Amino acid sequence: MAPVTTPLLNDMVRARIPWTSKTIRAWYSDRQVTTQLTSWLDMEAARVDDTNFGRRGRDSIGFQGVTDPAEWANRRLDLHDGGWAITGIRFRGWDISRPFVDVVATSTLPTPEGLARVAEAVVPAYARFHPLCLRVNVPDATDLLGKLRGDDRFGDGNAVDMHVVAGQISQLREKEPPRNAPRVLLEPGEPDALVARVQDIYERLAEQDPETTLWATPLEAEALEQCAQEGLLFEVMVDGVPAGVIGAVREDAHGMCGFSVEELCLDEAHRGKGLASAVMRHLVDRLPAEEQDVLWGTIHPSNRPSLRNATGIGRRVVASDVWLTPAGLPGMHADATSDCGGSSLLDEPGTVATAVSVSPGVQL
Repeated sequence: MAPVTTPLLNDMVRARIPWTSKTIRAWYSDRQVTTQLTSWLDMEAARVDDTNFGRRGRDSIGFQGVTDPAEWANRRLDLHDGGWAITGIRFRGWDISRPFVDVVATSTLPTPEGLARVAEAVVPAYARFHPLCLRVNVPDATDLLGKLRGDDRFGDGNAVDMHVVAGQISQLREKEPPRNAPRVLLEPGEPDALVARVQDIYERLAEQDPETTLWATPLEAEALEQCAQEGLLFEVMVDGVPAGVIGAVREDAHGMCGFSVEELCLDEAHRGKGLASAVMRHLVDRLPAEEQDVLWGTIHPSNRPSLRNATGIGRRVVASDVWLTPAGLPGMHADATSDCGGSSLLDEPGTVATAVSVSPGVQL
Protein backbone atom coordinates (compact mmCIF):
# COMPACT_ATOMS: atom_id res chain seq x y z
CA MET A 1 0.00 0.00 0.00
CA ALA A 2 1.34 3.41 -0.97
CA PRO A 3 2.02 5.71 2.00
CA VAL A 4 -0.39 8.53 2.70
CA THR A 5 1.63 11.66 2.05
CA THR A 6 1.54 14.50 4.55
CA PRO A 7 3.24 17.91 4.51
CA LEU A 8 5.78 16.57 7.02
CA LEU A 9 6.57 13.49 4.92
CA ASN A 10 6.86 15.59 1.77
CA ASP A 11 9.28 17.93 3.54
CA MET A 12 11.38 14.99 4.73
CA VAL A 13 11.56 13.50 1.24
CA ARG A 14 12.62 16.78 -0.35
CA ALA A 15 15.24 17.23 2.36
CA ARG A 16 16.66 13.73 1.85
CA ILE A 17 17.33 14.15 -1.87
CA PRO A 18 20.59 16.14 -1.39
CA TRP A 19 21.62 13.45 1.12
CA THR A 20 21.09 10.70 -1.49
CA SER A 21 24.20 9.71 -3.41
CA LYS A 22 24.72 10.56 -7.06
CA THR A 23 25.05 6.83 -7.74
CA ILE A 24 21.53 6.09 -6.51
CA ARG A 25 20.09 9.11 -8.26
CA ALA A 26 21.72 7.99 -11.54
CA TRP A 27 19.97 4.62 -11.31
CA TYR A 28 16.47 6.13 -11.27
CA SER A 29 14.42 9.03 -12.53
CA ASP A 30 13.78 11.92 -10.15
CA ARG A 31 10.21 10.72 -9.79
CA GLN A 32 11.31 7.20 -8.86
CA VAL A 33 13.75 8.49 -6.25
CA THR A 34 11.01 10.63 -4.73
CA THR A 35 8.57 7.72 -4.65
CA GLN A 36 11.13 5.37 -3.09
CA LEU A 37 12.23 7.90 -0.48
CA THR A 38 8.58 8.47 0.40
CA SER A 39 8.10 4.75 1.03
CA TRP A 40 11.31 4.56 3.07
CA LEU A 41 10.62 7.58 5.29
CA ASP A 42 6.89 7.01 5.81
CA MET A 43 7.27 5.08 9.07
CA GLU A 44 9.69 7.60 10.56
CA ALA A 45 7.37 10.48 9.70
CA ALA A 46 4.49 8.64 11.39
CA ARG A 47 6.59 8.29 14.56
CA VAL A 48 6.93 12.06 15.00
CA ASP A 49 5.03 12.96 18.20
CA ASP A 50 3.66 9.39 18.35
CA THR A 51 3.47 8.77 22.09
CA ASN A 52 2.46 5.14 21.56
CA PHE A 53 5.75 4.54 19.73
CA GLY A 54 7.57 6.48 22.43
CA ARG A 55 5.93 4.50 25.20
CA ARG A 56 6.92 1.19 23.59
CA GLY A 57 10.50 2.34 23.28
CA ARG A 58 10.62 3.62 26.83
CA ASP A 59 9.17 0.40 28.25
CA SER A 60 11.46 -1.82 26.17
CA ILE A 61 14.72 -0.11 27.08
CA GLY A 62 14.43 0.32 30.82
CA PHE A 63 16.32 3.61 30.77
CA GLN A 64 15.65 5.51 34.01
CA GLY A 65 15.06 9.24 34.34
CA VAL A 66 13.00 10.06 31.24
CA THR A 67 9.38 8.96 31.57
CA ASP A 68 7.47 11.24 29.19
CA PRO A 69 6.69 9.11 26.09
CA ALA A 70 6.73 12.25 23.94
CA GLU A 71 10.47 12.51 24.56
CA TRP A 72 10.91 8.95 23.28
CA ALA A 73 8.94 9.56 20.09
CA ASN A 74 10.53 11.06 16.99
CA ARG A 75 10.67 14.84 17.29
CA ARG A 76 10.83 17.83 14.97
CA LEU A 77 13.46 20.23 16.27
CA ASP A 78 13.72 23.82 15.10
CA LEU A 79 17.18 25.04 14.09
CA HIS A 80 18.38 28.57 14.80
CA ASP A 81 18.51 29.43 11.07
CA GLY A 82 14.82 28.62 10.58
CA GLY A 83 15.45 25.05 9.43
CA TRP A 84 14.41 21.83 11.13
CA ALA A 85 15.53 18.28 11.91
CA ILE A 86 13.56 15.08 12.51
CA THR A 87 15.31 13.15 15.27
CA GLY A 88 14.82 10.28 17.67
CA ILE A 89 16.55 8.74 20.66
CA ARG A 90 18.05 5.29 20.01
CA PHE A 91 20.21 2.82 21.90
CA ARG A 92 22.86 0.84 20.08
CA GLY A 93 22.08 -2.85 20.40
CA TRP A 94 19.36 -1.98 22.97
CA ASP A 95 22.21 -1.20 25.40
CA ILE A 96 21.24 1.57 27.85
CA SER A 97 24.91 2.58 28.09
CA ARG A 98 25.00 3.42 24.37
CA PRO A 99 22.35 6.10 23.71
CA PHE A 100 22.56 8.19 20.55
CA VAL A 101 20.31 10.51 18.58
CA ASP A 102 19.28 9.47 15.08
CA VAL A 103 18.97 12.34 12.61
CA VAL A 104 16.36 10.95 10.22
CA ALA A 105 16.02 14.01 7.99
CA THR A 106 16.95 17.67 8.14
CA SER A 107 16.56 20.78 6.03
CA THR A 108 20.33 21.37 6.21
CA LEU A 109 22.93 19.95 3.84
CA PRO A 110 25.38 17.15 4.80
CA THR A 111 28.20 19.59 5.52
CA PRO A 112 30.04 20.47 8.75
CA GLU A 113 28.13 23.77 8.86
CA GLY A 114 24.76 22.09 8.45
CA LEU A 115 25.57 19.36 10.94
CA ALA A 116 26.81 21.89 13.48
CA ARG A 117 23.41 23.61 13.31
CA VAL A 118 21.69 20.27 13.86
CA ALA A 119 23.96 19.41 16.79
CA GLU A 120 23.30 22.80 18.36
CA ALA A 121 19.61 21.90 18.60
CA VAL A 122 19.97 18.18 19.36
CA VAL A 123 22.41 18.29 22.28
CA PRO A 124 20.21 20.34 24.66
CA ALA A 125 16.98 18.70 23.46
CA TYR A 126 18.23 15.22 24.41
CA ALA A 127 20.46 16.15 27.35
CA ARG A 128 18.45 14.05 29.80
CA PHE A 129 19.30 10.91 27.80
CA HIS A 130 23.05 11.69 27.93
CA PRO A 131 23.62 10.66 24.29
CA LEU A 132 27.12 9.65 23.29
CA CYS A 133 26.75 11.09 19.81
CA LEU A 134 24.45 11.58 16.82
CA ARG A 135 24.00 9.30 13.82
CA VAL A 136 23.52 10.59 10.28
CA ASN A 137 23.17 8.79 6.95
CA VAL A 138 25.38 10.50 4.37
CA PRO A 139 26.24 9.92 0.70
CA ASP A 140 30.03 10.27 1.08
CA ALA A 141 31.41 9.40 4.49
CA THR A 142 35.06 9.70 3.45
CA ASP A 143 34.57 13.30 2.31
CA LEU A 144 32.56 14.26 5.39
CA LEU A 145 34.94 12.67 7.90
CA GLY A 146 37.87 14.37 6.21
CA LYS A 147 36.19 17.76 6.57
CA LEU A 148 35.37 17.12 10.23
CA ARG A 149 38.99 16.48 11.19
CA GLY A 150 40.30 19.53 12.98
CA ASP A 151 36.87 21.16 13.22
CA ASP A 152 36.62 22.26 16.84
CA ARG A 153 32.82 22.04 16.72
CA PHE A 154 33.21 18.25 16.73
CA GLY A 155 35.20 15.79 18.83
CA ASP A 156 37.32 12.81 17.86
CA GLY A 157 34.54 10.21 17.81
CA ASN A 158 33.37 10.77 14.23
CA ALA A 159 33.37 7.43 12.43
CA VAL A 160 31.45 5.12 10.13
CA ASP A 161 28.86 2.92 11.83
CA MET A 162 27.68 0.96 8.77
CA HIS A 163 28.25 1.22 5.03
CA VAL A 164 25.32 0.67 2.66
CA VAL A 165 26.52 -1.34 -0.33
CA ALA A 166 24.39 -1.89 -3.42
CA GLY A 167 24.50 -2.86 -7.05
CA GLN A 168 21.94 -3.10 -9.83
CA ILE A 169 21.04 -6.75 -10.20
CA SER A 170 21.06 -6.62 -14.00
CA GLN A 171 24.67 -5.44 -13.91
CA LEU A 172 25.71 -7.91 -11.23
CA ARG A 173 24.47 -10.75 -13.43
CA GLU A 174 26.63 -9.58 -16.32
CA LYS A 175 29.85 -10.15 -14.36
CA GLU A 176 31.77 -13.39 -14.74
CA PRO A 177 30.88 -15.76 -11.88
CA PRO A 178 33.64 -16.44 -9.33
CA ARG A 179 35.78 -19.42 -10.23
CA ASN A 180 34.62 -21.39 -7.18
CA ALA A 181 30.93 -20.84 -7.96
CA PRO A 182 30.47 -24.46 -9.16
CA ARG A 183 31.31 -25.66 -5.64
CA VAL A 184 28.39 -23.72 -4.14
CA LEU A 185 24.69 -24.57 -4.20
CA LEU A 186 21.76 -22.83 -2.50
CA GLU A 187 19.08 -25.18 -1.21
CA PRO A 188 15.69 -23.78 -0.10
CA GLY A 189 15.62 -23.92 3.69
CA GLU A 190 13.04 -24.25 6.46
CA PRO A 191 13.12 -21.41 9.00
CA ASP A 192 12.77 -23.64 12.06
CA ALA A 193 15.82 -25.67 11.10
CA LEU A 194 17.94 -22.72 10.02
CA VAL A 195 17.20 -20.54 13.05
CA ALA A 196 19.14 -22.96 15.24
CA ARG A 197 21.91 -23.16 12.64
CA VAL A 198 22.30 -19.40 12.48
CA GLN A 199 22.23 -19.08 16.27
CA ASP A 200 24.97 -21.66 16.63
CA ILE A 201 27.23 -19.90 14.12
CA TYR A 202 26.92 -16.58 15.92
CA GLU A 203 27.37 -18.10 19.37
CA ARG A 204 30.60 -19.73 18.28
CA LEU A 205 31.77 -16.45 16.78
CA ALA A 206 31.00 -14.57 20.01
CA GLU A 207 33.03 -17.10 21.98
CA GLN A 208 36.01 -16.43 19.71
CA ASP A 209 35.60 -12.64 19.57
CA PRO A 210 33.09 -11.11 22.00
CA GLU A 211 33.38 -7.64 20.43
CA THR A 212 31.64 -8.86 17.27
CA THR A 213 28.36 -8.95 19.22
CA LEU A 214 28.28 -5.16 18.86
CA TRP A 215 27.46 -5.52 15.17
CA ALA A 216 27.14 -9.22 14.26
CA THR A 217 23.90 -10.60 15.64
CA PRO A 218 21.69 -13.39 14.30
CA LEU A 219 18.49 -12.64 12.47
CA GLU A 220 15.37 -13.35 14.48
CA ALA A 221 13.13 -16.27 13.59
CA GLU A 222 10.36 -13.98 12.36
CA ALA A 223 12.71 -12.33 9.88
CA LEU A 224 13.97 -15.67 8.61
CA GLU A 225 10.35 -16.70 8.17
CA GLN A 226 9.78 -13.63 5.99
CA CYS A 227 12.75 -14.61 3.83
CA ALA A 228 11.28 -18.09 3.47
CA GLN A 229 7.84 -16.74 2.58
CA GLU A 230 9.42 -14.87 -0.31
CA GLY A 231 11.29 -17.99 -1.40
CA LEU A 232 14.62 -16.39 -0.53
CA LEU A 233 15.87 -18.37 2.47
CA PHE A 234 18.60 -20.87 1.58
CA GLU A 235 21.00 -23.27 3.20
CA VAL A 236 24.43 -22.82 1.67
CA MET A 237 25.97 -26.07 0.43
CA VAL A 238 29.67 -26.30 -0.45
CA ASP A 239 30.82 -29.48 -2.19
CA GLY A 240 27.56 -31.03 -1.06
CA VAL A 241 28.15 -30.22 2.63
CA PRO A 242 26.02 -27.75 4.68
CA ALA A 243 28.10 -24.59 5.11
CA GLY A 244 25.84 -21.74 6.23
CA VAL A 245 22.71 -19.70 5.63
CA ILE A 246 21.73 -16.83 3.36
CA GLY A 247 18.42 -14.98 3.21
CA ALA A 248 17.00 -11.92 1.49
CA VAL A 249 13.72 -10.01 1.23
CA ARG A 250 12.28 -7.42 -1.07
CA GLU A 251 12.82 -4.09 0.66
CA ASP A 252 13.06 -0.58 -0.75
CA ALA A 253 15.30 1.80 1.18
CA HIS A 254 17.69 4.74 0.85
CA GLY A 255 15.90 5.80 -2.32
CA MET A 256 16.47 2.39 -3.95
CA CYS A 257 14.12 -0.45 -4.88
CA GLY A 258 15.09 -4.09 -4.75
CA PHE A 259 16.24 -6.69 -2.25
CA SER A 260 18.18 -6.50 0.97
CA VAL A 261 20.51 -9.20 2.24
CA GLU A 262 19.01 -10.05 5.61
CA GLU A 263 21.35 -12.82 6.70
CA LEU A 264 24.57 -14.31 5.42
CA CYS A 265 26.70 -16.52 7.62
CA LEU A 266 29.14 -19.35 7.02
CA ASP A 267 30.35 -21.79 9.64
CA GLU A 268 33.95 -21.75 10.78
CA ALA A 269 35.00 -24.66 8.58
CA HIS A 270 34.02 -22.75 5.44
CA ARG A 271 35.32 -19.29 6.33
CA GLY A 272 38.63 -18.01 5.08
CA LYS A 273 38.28 -19.96 1.81
CA GLY A 274 37.07 -17.25 -0.55
CA LEU A 275 33.53 -18.64 -0.84
CA ALA A 276 31.57 -15.49 0.02
CA SER A 277 31.46 -13.99 -3.45
CA ALA A 278 30.29 -17.30 -4.92
CA VAL A 279 27.48 -17.55 -2.35
CA MET A 280 26.38 -14.00 -3.09
CA ARG A 281 26.50 -14.54 -6.85
CA HIS A 282 24.21 -17.57 -6.53
CA LEU A 283 21.77 -15.39 -4.57
CA VAL A 284 21.89 -12.73 -7.28
CA ASP A 285 20.90 -15.34 -9.86
CA ARG A 286 17.97 -16.56 -7.74
CA LEU A 287 16.37 -13.14 -7.08
CA PRO A 288 13.03 -12.49 -8.86
CA ALA A 289 14.32 -9.10 -9.91
CA GLU A 290 12.55 -6.48 -11.97
CA GLU A 291 14.21 -3.80 -14.07
CA GLN A 292 16.26 -1.36 -11.93
CA ASP A 293 16.08 -3.53 -8.80
CA VAL A 294 19.22 -3.53 -6.68
CA LEU A 295 20.73 -5.89 -4.15
CA TRP A 296 21.77 -3.97 -1.07
CA GLY A 297 22.86 -4.55 2.50
CA THR A 298 24.80 -2.99 5.34
CA ILE A 299 28.43 -3.76 6.11
CA HIS A 300 30.32 -2.95 9.28
CA PRO A 301 33.59 -1.02 8.92
CA SER A 302 35.57 -3.56 10.93
CA ASN A 303 34.88 -6.17 8.27
CA ARG A 304 37.18 -5.30 5.38
CA PRO A 305 37.11 -8.78 3.78
CA SER A 306 33.34 -8.57 3.38
CA LEU A 307 33.57 -5.15 1.77
CA ARG A 308 36.01 -6.66 -0.70
CA ASN A 309 33.54 -9.49 -1.33
CA ALA A 310 30.76 -6.99 -1.97
CA THR A 311 32.78 -4.89 -4.38
CA GLY A 312 34.14 -8.05 -5.97
CA ILE A 313 30.71 -9.00 -7.30
CA GLY A 314 29.99 -5.44 -8.43
CA ARG A 315 28.32 -3.74 -5.46
CA ARG A 316 29.59 -0.41 -4.18
CA VAL A 317 29.23 1.87 -1.17
CA VAL A 318 26.28 4.17 -1.91
CA ALA A 319 25.73 5.63 1.59
CA SER A 320 27.01 5.31 5.13
CA ASP A 321 25.64 5.69 8.63
CA VAL A 322 28.11 7.90 10.48
CA TRP A 323 28.59 8.50 14.19
CA LEU A 324 28.78 12.28 14.58
CA THR A 325 30.26 13.56 17.83
CA PRO A 326 29.63 17.23 18.66
CA ALA A 327 32.24 18.80 20.94
CA GLY A 328 31.47 17.97 24.55
CA LEU A 329 29.91 14.56 23.89
CA PRO A 330 31.95 11.40 24.58
CA GLY A 331 31.31 9.66 21.27
CA MET A 332 30.31 6.06 20.65
CA HIS A 333 32.62 3.73 22.56
CA ALA A 334 35.91 3.19 20.78
CA ASP A 335 35.44 -0.58 20.53
CA ALA A 336 32.29 -0.01 18.47
CA THR A 337 33.59 2.41 15.85
CA SER A 338 35.93 2.69 12.91
CA ASP A 339 36.52 5.42 10.39
CA CYS A 340 36.94 3.22 7.34
CA GLY A 341 35.24 0.17 6.21
CA GLY A 342 34.01 -3.18 5.14
CA SER A 343 31.60 -5.84 6.55
CA SER A 344 30.19 -9.35 6.54
CA LEU A 345 33.39 -11.07 7.70
CA LEU A 346 33.04 -14.07 5.44
CA ASP A 347 36.55 -14.75 4.24
CA GLU A 348 38.55 -14.06 7.35
CA PRO A 349 39.14 -17.15 9.54
CA GLY A 350 37.16 -17.10 12.75
CA THR A 351 34.66 -14.52 11.58
CA VAL A 352 31.11 -14.57 10.31
CA ALA A 353 29.05 -12.77 7.75
CA THR A 354 26.31 -10.41 8.64
CA ALA A 355 24.53 -8.06 6.28
CA VAL A 356 21.44 -7.10 8.20
CA SER A 357 19.51 -4.20 6.71
CA VAL A 358 18.16 -1.59 9.08
CA SER A 359 15.58 1.05 8.21
CA PRO A 360 16.46 4.58 9.38
CA GLY A 361 15.90 4.87 13.10
CA VAL A 362 14.04 1.60 13.56
CA GLN A 363 16.46 0.36 16.19
CA LEU A 364 15.95 1.74 19.62
